[in-house]
Amino acid sequence: MAPAGFNENSRRVCVMDASGHLGSALVHLLLHKGYTVHAAVQHNGDFQSFEEVACSNDKLRVFRADPFDYLSITKAMKGCCGLFYCFEPASDHSTYDAFIANVSYS
Repeated sequence: MAPAGFNENSRRVCVMDASGHLGSALVHLLLHKGYTVHAAVQHNGDFQSFEEVACSNDKLRVFRADPFDYLSITKAMKGCCGLFYCFEPASDHSTYDAFIANVSYS
């Protein structure tokens, strides 16, 4: 069952962490494909460059969003039919999980 207000013809999606490497590439691809994009940018992200692009593209809306703040996420997602969650670990955080060392493969 689809959520209330879901429209199969809607082409509005939300990209979380749109200022990251993966997120920004995805935003540009989605805009090129004709989607309306809600670009959610973290407080430490490059908000200014997205605002400049949004001024020249009516299919891009920019939101400040924190991955730990429910209200900021729901605000960015309002009216969207899809979500791309592109948050990347901090550059000083290893992508290797220490717990993987305890996993054995048969």
